[in-house]
Amino acid sequence: MVRRLTTLWGAVRAASAVADLARQSQTDRFGVSGPVTVYLQAEESEVTLRRWTEPLVEVRTRLDAPFGWRIAAEQDEAGVYVVAKRRALVGGLSRAEFIIAAPPDAYYILKLANCRLTLDGWDGTLHLPPPDANGLTRLEAR
Repeated sequence: MVRRLTTLWGAVRAASAVADLARQSQTDRFGVSGPVTVYLQAEESEVTLRRWTEPLVEVRTRLDAPFGWRIAAEQDEAGVYVVAKRRALVGGLSRAEFIIAAPPDAYYILKLANCRLTLDGWDGTLHLPPPDANGLTRLEAR
């Protein structure tokens, strides 16, 4: 009985280690003062934008199969920039979620390809015109 339990516990630990390799979470925080631009370029991801009163931009990234992504996040005097690209061969196995919280006066520039976008806690009117000749849609919020 003890031997079986030891074997079972070893299998549980091995499965947990594999799951940890398959998932990765990271939170980046960027202090801001005054209006800020938040730029996100992502593909085939889930993106949530939140407004909050903190004087910082927080980017929470959750990756399944993180080896399939190249991600960079930087800040300069004008804004915060996040770029996420899938790797050519293994990127199809990967999934990503980005949750961005920023002050209410943040200006967003989103370059998204086949993404799901959620606006959490927003009020206003969002205009969604049809795509232009290049297949791009310019979103305009008022």
